[in-house]
Amino acid sequence: MGQTRPEPTEVRFTIELAGRDDVWPELTAEEARAMLALGFRFSIFDESAGEFRISIPYAVLRSFERDVLTFIQDVG
Repeated sequence: MGQTRPEPTEVRFTIELAGRDDVWPELTAEEARAMLALGFRFSIFDESAGEFRISIPYAVLRSFERDVLTFIQDVG
């Protein structure tokens, strides 16, 4: 019998900052849709208004060398 993979315990998504604020970056609709598809939870998801807020708790890793932010949220 084949081995089964353990279920992931977190989801991760990285965005390029490209001049955006690194404390409260505004997500694009495309980024928010991709994050939702991965399993991220949102407290606000309003594409018509362009407003997206990831539900807490989540963590953020900042890479200064690559100018990116990686969002991490526990699954479940």
